[in-house]
Amino acid sequence: MNTKKGKIAFVVGVFPAVSETWMINQIAGLLDRGFDIDIYAFTSQDIDQKNISDKYGKYNMSTKTRYIGMPESRIVRVARAIPVIIKLLFASPKVLIRVSNIKKYGKDSLSLKLLFWSEQFVGKKYDLIHLHDGYIANRFLTIKDIVGINTKLLTSFYGQDVSKRFLEHPGEDIYKRLKKESSAFIVMSNFTKGRLVAKGFDENKIQVLPIFGINVEDYPFKERKLESGEVIQMATVGRFVEKKGFDDILRALAIVKNRTHNKFVCDIIGGGPLESKLRAMTKELDLDDVVSYKGYMKIEDIINYFLKIHFYLQPSKTASDGDME
Repeated sequence: MNTKKGKIAFVVGVFPAVSETWMINQIAGLLDRGFDIDIYAFTSQDIDQKNISDKYGKYNMSTKTRYIGMPESRIVRVARAIPVIIKLLFASPKVLIRVSNIKKYGKDSLSLKLLFWSEQFVGKKYDLIHLHDGYIANRFLTIKDIVGINTKLLTSFYGQDVSKRFLEHPGEDIYKRLKKESSAFIVMSNFTKGRLVAKGFDENKIQVLPIFGINVEDYPFKERKLESGEVIQMATVGRFVEKKGFDDILRALAIVKNRTHNKFVCDIIGGGPLESKLRAMTKELDLDDVVSYKGYMKIEDIINYFLKIHFYLQPSKTASDGDME
């Protein structure tokens, strides 16, 4: 491990998330390069930890993670707030006064939300704060004001924060402050960059990084061959949400099944809110002999799984609510 090069805070919505291996890879890559990383997450995902990338445990990321979300139960919230208030009374009375400003912050102050959001940033110093998702970045700007943070900000946009969010707030400049206060922005495509520029972002502050958080060396090359009489093996991976297009895969497989005598199967790896709907579609389209649902897998197991298949399917589309990649 190299000598520490700097201290970086990641501010994220959920951590760890089984569908966001790239986030774990980003953190691991920075740690390998000698950076000191703290992770601030608003919530944790209620999943089996066995499906999280091995790097999460290897790099002891749980010890680097702080959860800043507000407890849902009012009783628990008040009980946990008391020691936080006492701590701030001595460590930073100014922060305590600011989070109590009901006139300025309204119900976010009254509910104690801002108290929990801000408390763990008090007294912390970073060389850079990386905000993941525009929605999370906007939340952080409130924390920034309350705590008095002057650190440079880097913001990464991913999908719904530059698609669905704009449709939810037509005519509003929802990132007005962020445009000015974030020193730079990262997006995964020129298409996304174009959407931001059209909303008034400075294109010179936007960097396109198509595969950030993916180490291509983790994916070994294998030549694919289909032997005579062999069953064609396909697979697809993702969250079961509309924009991922799993319903389109099922419809396409049904068409192929009716048009060919070649034997094929498709394994679907992942999970999410549309699982029951997709399973029902599978039955309705008479695909039970073709499609198998494998559930969640950690990325290392998925990569090994890829070595057994002939090709991979990855659809994508704009959801009915405007959400897109």
